Amino acid sequence: MILLRCYPKVTDFFWSISGGAIDLRSIPIYSYGFFVACGFLAAAFVITRELRRREQLGWMPALRWKDGKAEWTSDLVGDFVIICAIFGITGSSLFNYLESPDSYAGFWRDPIGSLFSGLSVFGGMICAGLALLAYSRWKKIQIPSLFDCLAYCFILAVGIGRLGCQTSGDGDWGIVNTAAKPAFIPQFLWSNTYAHNIANEGIGIPGCIEQHCQVLPMPVFPTPLYEFIECFIIFLILHFIRKGLTNKPGVLFFVFAILTGIQRYSIEQIRSISDRQLYYVLGHGFKQAELISIGLVVAGIIGVISLNNYYKNHPAVMPPALAPEPEPEAISDEQEVSTEE
Repeated sequence: MILLRCYPKVTDFFWSISGGAIDLRSIPIYSYGFFVACGFLAAAFVITRELRRREQLGWMPALRWKDGKAEWTSDLVGDFVIICAIFGITGSSLFNYLESPDSYAGFWRDPIGSLFSGLSVFGGMICAGLALLAYSRWKKIQIPSLFDCLAYCFILAVGIGRLGCQTSGDGDWGIVNTAAKPAFIPQFLWSNTYAHNIANEGIGIPGCIEQHCQVLPMPVFPTPLYEFIECFIIFLILHFIRKGLTNKPGVLFFVFAILTGIQRYSIEQIRSISDRQLYYVLGHGFKQAELISIGLVVAGIIGVISLNNYYKNHPAVMPPALAPEPEPEAISDEQEVSTEE
């Protein structure tokens, strides 16, 4: 079945479905990179629209005026994408190294391959977030509103990127699942052996003439697919509540932190940890992602409560575009006489 095997390169997919008639496998269009690029493009589209919505409402005023032309935050989306790409990949690799240093044993033989041997989503999010924070302060962007927009689009990009993990078979799959499949669940959503995975894990496939000829001996949970579904649901939730929270900058970001932490912690319970270093807290071993997930949920709850209390006691200043016209003050008789004199 087409959904029960991996395609390390996009061209492998066309070669497979055409029965070998279309052979463009020499073109290095890797599936993981393709979906990551799609994720970046989708995120750029979404954040541009959301920034412009807030700009039109007056919540994100122009950053500066030069020669009669305004520079808006939405004009800097290209910069955001570049910053996220550079610091996201760097942070992802750094956090992955801290959890799985063996993945980089052959770094000097294959630096590019080692760099992309495993990527930590949270590592990329943290490092890219810090870089964007510094950039935003330099540009004097309204940080709470910006990070609301970033969180809204980030979760969409992560979900699309997980399709790349699933399609390429990069080893980011779940634990063994040999339970009987319920009739109403498609096989590709229940378990997968990740044949032809790019990680080259498993046993050899008899008669295989492709570049990647390994298949897992036991079926496992397709966790990247689950994460795609979860991330898309979170994206929809943020999409539907974002307008109601526009006048409370920062709250949407903390809601994102809570939902993302819950999502990642739950998926880690069925993800393989055979090559992951554990961090022990009070005698209990935690994966890196689990600890960060717990931190996100706690920080998110504190943030939502704190900001709601703050805005309750200090209502956000209404932007000029939404502010009502001031009512004329009543003029007393004494003031009217004084004016006539």
